[in-house]
Amino acid sequence: MQHNRGALVTGLVLGAGLMYLMDPDRGRRRRALARGKMTRAARKSTDALGATGRDLAHRSSGLAAKAKQAFSSEEVDDNVLVERVRAQLGRHVSHPRALDVQVSNGAVILRGPILASEVSGLIAAVEKIRGVDSVTSELQSHESAENIPSLQGGTAPPSAWGNLLPTRWSPTTRLLTGTAATLAALVAARNATALNH
Repeated sequence: MQHNRGALVTGLVLGAGLMYLMDPDRGRRRRALARGKMTRAARKSTDALGATGRDLAHRSSGLAAKAKQAFSSEEVDDNVLVERVRAQLGRHVSHPRALDVQVSNGAVILRGPILASEVSGLIAAVEKIRGVDSVTSELQSHESAENIPSLQGGTAPPSAWGNLLPTRWSPTTRLLTGTAATLAALVAARNATALNH
């Protein structure tokens, strides 16, 4: 009985779809729209697969480079270290251009005006950068940006919660999440089917 009901519903859906597409008045337009949507979806899928492949390749080479560097004791050039620190500033402070970074033999000196709420996060992040031996803070901490020209305007650093939004996920993260969700749905469907029999 259950099987017959499923076949009936499937037949009704297929019949309604064929009537919709084969309508003598509007069928040609509907078929053209459906064809265009399928072509667009195929193109977007191809683009997404290409982006995911490139992302996986880049992440793999990055992991290999990190593994290689973890086992080497090569010293990092001061200019390279300055650029690494500067790259982290925008992630932890709202006014990265107000800060000055100096490096000498792995010792980092941070100078300039900064909001008090951002000091500890910045220092902790700089201490974690590969090649940094020590961090000296000569930062001028301020409770608010009032009357400090270099702290006017600026943009808030991205929050950790902002990275949880799917729009900011890398193609690899989207692929892995989608695969996991699909597998979970298939397992749930199989378990539900097993319970019904």
